[in-house]
Amino acid sequence: MKNVQSTVEDKPEQHGPLVTRLNGKEIEEWLANAPVGAPVYLVGIGGCGMSGLAHLLLDLGFTVFGSDLQTNSAIRQLRERGALTFEGHAPEQMRSARPTLIVYSSAIRLDNPEMALAEQQEIPIVRRAVLLANLIRRWRGVCVAGMHGKTTTTAMLAQTLDALGAAPGYAVGAIVPQLGRPARMGDSAKRFFVVETDESDGTLREFHAEQSIVLNINEEHLDYYANFDAVCDEFIAFAGQTAGTIFYCADDPRLAELYGDRDNAISYGFNPTAEYRVEIQPDKGFVVWQHEQRLGEFHIRLFGEKNISNAVAVVAFLHQNGFQVDEIARALFTYRGANRRQQELFADEHYRIFDDYGHHPQEIRATLLAIKEQCGGRLVVAFQPHRYSRTQHLLSEFSSCFEAADLLWVTEVFAASETPIADVNGQRLAAAIAEAGQPAAYAATLDVLRKKVRMAMRTGDVVVFLGAGDITRVAHQVAADLKMKGTSHVEAFREMLSADSRVFENERLAPRTTLRVGGPADILIEPASESDLATALRYCSASGLPIFMLGRGSNLVIRDGGIRGVVIALKNDTMSSIEVNGQELHCGTGARLKHIANEARDAKLGGLEFLEGIPGCLGGALRMNAGAMGSATFDVVQRVRFMSYDGQIEERSAAEMRAEYRSCPVLKDHIALHAVLRGVPANSVAVQKRMEECRQHRITTQPRASTAGCMFKNTEESPAGKLVDECGLKGLRMGGARVSEVHGNFFINDGTASARDMIDLLEHVRTRVREARGVDLELEVQIVGE
Repeated sequence: MKNVQSTVEDKPEQHGPLVTRLNGKEIEEWLANAPVGAPVYLVGIGGCGMSGLAHLLLDLGFTVFGSDLQTNSAIRQLRERGALTFEGHAPEQMRSARPTLIVYSSAIRLDNPEMALAEQQEIPIVRRAVLLANLIRRWRGVCVAGMHGKTTTTAMLAQTLDALGAAPGYAVGAIVPQLGRPARMGDSAKRFFVVETDESDGTLREFHAEQSIVLNINEEHLDYYANFDAVCDEFIAFAGQTAGTIFYCADDPRLAELYGDRDNAISYGFNPTAEYRVEIQPDKGFVVWQHEQRLGEFHIRLFGEKNISNAVAVVAFLHQNGFQVDEIARALFTYRGANRRQQELFADEHYRIFDDYGHHPQEIRATLLAIKEQCGGRLVVAFQPHRYSRTQHLLSEFSSCFEAADLLWVTEVFAASETPIADVNGQRLAAAIAEAGQPAAYAATLDVLRKKVRMAMRTGDVVVFLGAGDITRVAHQVAADLKMKGTSHVEAFREMLSADSRVFENERLAPRTTLRVGGPADILIEPASESDLATALRYCSASGLPIFMLGRGSNLVIRDGGIRGVVIALKNDTMSSIEVNGQELHCGTGARLKHIANEARDAKLGGLEFLEGIPGCLGGALRMNAGAMGSATFDVVQRVRFMSYDGQIEERSAAEMRAEYRSCPVLKDHIALHAVLRGVPANSVAVQKRMEECRQHRITTQPRASTAGCMFKNTEESPAGKLVDECGLKGLRMGGARVSEVHGNFFINDGTASARDMIDLLEHVRTRVREARGVDLELEVQIVGE
């Protein structure tokens, strides 16, 4: 049986074998003695809860450092406020920050390298919830708890208090556009501090609130709790630590059982026994009664009975705390919602697109019924299961919660750091839903999901993307696709960029690739400077436009439908410069590799001859760590300057870029701008001879035709081309595409091939090799587009 109590108040817990985790009393003492500006390091700073905590620490004057696996909008917002963040978890990052305290989230594994350093250096560490709970103890803390609806209710209460002029502090587990950021301390300890509390990891009982709102309770988080009784024990302990009133939903029978006899408990809901009882009025919002007294009529902008119930909790709290009913009604209507809570991303006369965090069957059923009732039209739903344990435990409930959907796709499970469970996956869930009588189909990846939804949409559809994982990316992509069709951004780009930058609309991409296939780009930009590039990237981010970086177009297959959004090519002369400084070559990443090799030769530098044998430009070679003749790009790289997709520039050494075979992880979500390459002194005649040898080797071993370069990565057992040759596949043709007779790892476009021909040929070759040799060839070429 798992321990449901997360900390022990009279002695420290252990995180791993040696590291002491601070409990509530110890962190209270640490905060009391911490000097102004003390450095605090947050491991997992990009998470919704951790980023909010970082804002609170900044408000209190601490110096905030942090790390996460990738940069997101929450991290970018923190950087704008002065936080220093790192991408990836590495001991040297924490060492450079010299933190006096380390904060970690429940998502952080015990074997995290930064946590290992904390153990080695005996740096105090604390769980996010323990620190947050202590920060609000000196305030008038209002905790919002429950399995579902916490974020909406916390945000609604915080925004309503703000509209009432109460200037609350708050910590919400999502971005609330009206509030600006997910957390703030407020300006006085006499104010309310509204906080969303999490029961999933046993930290609910860390919080000692002045007042609490409890929304619901059910059999959730049984990966942590031994059983439902243990969950109830957590909520009982939480209530015992609430000094003042507990507002609970009378519609939840277990909550009524747990809290109904408490002297400090006030009920709300649709239940006739509730002290604050709600009645929905047709087309007139809802009316709240306190016992037999009619308080007044209220309206909210969100759909469904669940959100009305959440709103009544807010009304009950505010009324009990002395606010006037008419003022509450006015302020409540100002709340427009939090991100990913019935968030409408797009609406026109043809389609409506919603993004919602719902991932539990009860949430899903309530959300879909509310949207269906409010919007009408055919309901097209895409769902990403969240956690293997939840999917396994609630499989039967999931199979019956999508009744409102007219079309449904289920994609693969979002692991959320969990280890996969055998036979628990998206395909099994889709089958279970179909067996229960609800049409459901499986989409193996998010890219496949996006394509299927786009192809199925028709006028009048309401499309809902559901899940707590990264399915939100697809929701925003589909919304951006629709915005692109209805709105031209070309004029905006031409106005904001310098005259030397070039902007094209509906630009053909096939001539810009070495394979010569593919459809058009909605917009193609050739920025004239790093400043113009940053401007374009920020505009795309603000407008929700997807971005694709295009180099010379080698190692690339663009599908026949083209690329939606904005394609950026660094072809301008200023982005392609090559300058020699001693033994170093300072190169813009738009520079062609052949030209870099020639410049090195002319400067009497060797070691870069192999670049002559690689088609394309430096940016693509860095991203893929491209190689030839036994050498790879990062063998000669000293350092790289790159830009994030929010326009921030950073420079790292080659070692810090952590390049791998045919990959550089950092450049998967950053754009290389400039690199310093290093050669060795050499005789230019000898260099030219080696370059000619590389060229002759390429001519004799590779086809001289329209190709994308090597299609498959070499395997440990054998080069990919040799496997294709041994399976007798050279010369195999599909449409205008064929396997080269010269080298089996090159596919040729005879001048009539479509991208579909190439992709069909790729899949056919992979299948034949798998069947004949038992080897699953991995693509080296990138396939993109619609």
